[in-house]
Amino acid sequence: MNPEEMRSDLAVRNALISQLHQCGMKPLPNSEKTILDWFAGRGVTCSAEPGYLVLTQQDGSAAVPSAACETLRKEMPQLFLPDPRRDSIVCLQDMERGTPLEIARAKSAYLKAHGQTSYENLPRTREQAERRAVVPHVDMTRKEYLQLSLSDKSALAGAIGAAGIAKIMSRQG
Repeated sequence: MNPEEMRSDLAVRNALISQLHQCGMKPLPNSEKTILDWFAGRGVTCSAEPGYLVLTQQDGSAAVPSAACETLRKEMPQLFLPDPRRDSIVCLQDMERGTPLEIARAKSAYLKAHGQTSYENLPRTREQAERRAVVPHVDMTRKEYLQLSLSDKSALAGAIGAAGIAKIMSRQG
């Protein structure tokens, strides 16, 4: 890959992550290639020349990025952090209700649908899952910001600077 192709690929990946965050979705780390392959497998070309994600279908027509991301999330939930707003099982605690047989069936069904890696990455409690599902954005409240992981806080601080973080920290909620 030449330097120009690498810059273009990075721009597309950043635009993709930004679009997913705008839709309230947090992809797993390093899942961008799999997501881009999913789009390519459906004949959709991704670009970011105007600075945001543009999806072009095989016939040359534009695809709606938010709708495409929702379809992606439904078809490939294992590429995203569990989200209490979208998923019925987002933590280990969700599978620990009922009789031992019901619990075993719930775990088995989850493993079959999502795989061992996804199961191992489930947080212990629903509260932990809700914290992990928070998407960083400039209009978030102090409480939401404090729930972010260190890497999400760092990325947000790098994007909006100290003044932006100070605004977030002054918001109640």
